[in-house]
Order: sequence, then structure tokens, then C-alpha cells
Amino acid sequence: MTKNYKNGQLMKFLTIIGAVVGLAYLILRLTAIGDQYQVLPIDVGINIVVNWIVGLVVVILTFLVAIKPNDPIPFHWFVLLILAILLIIFVDVIAGVLVLIAFLIGLIEDL
Repeated sequence: MTKNYKNGQLMKFLTIIGAVVGLAYLILRLTAIGDQYQVLPIDVGINIVVNWIVGLVVVILTFLVAIKPNDPIPFHWFVLLILAILLIIFVDVIAGVLVLIAFLIGLIEDL
């Protein structure tokens, strides 16, 4: 079930850039936690850590889709849509929008 897109290189580039932006945002968000001089309640601290871990997993999956297409996860426009939504929810809007643009390119080519 290998789908070759005409603009596949552009889609992979946008997906990799989206994952890099997401990873950079996660690292910056992790370093910003230590800059707070107030004591966070335990449930807020756990929520931040869980969101960071889930965001890191989504970023790693996004890297895997772009770097090794069709090996662990298929490089398909529907998978890119799911990853874009997860990136927007857990990581950053800019990273999700880049993957969303790659999704739109794949969707337009598939139609």
C-alpha cells in the first residue's frame, strides 16, 4: 500500500519542518517551567509533564512518518491529518499548520 505523491518531497519537507518546530517548542516549554518562582500544585505539574510526554511522542511519530515512510506508519494524507490535529492540540499551532499544509497537498493530489 505504497502511495507515491507527485509532490512527496515537499510533503516530507513540510512534515519534517513541522516536527522540528514542534520539538523546539517542546524544549522551550520544558525550560520555561523552571523559570517560574512559584510552587505549582501537584495536579498542575503532572498535567504539564503528561502534556509534554504526549507531545514528544507525537513529534517522534511525525519524524518517523516523514523520514521512514511506510515503514512504521504509512505516509498518507489521512495520517498527516491525524498528526496535524495532535500537534495542534499537544504541541504548537505552527507545527500543526505545517503538517496540515502537507496534508492538504496530499489530499489535493489524491483527488
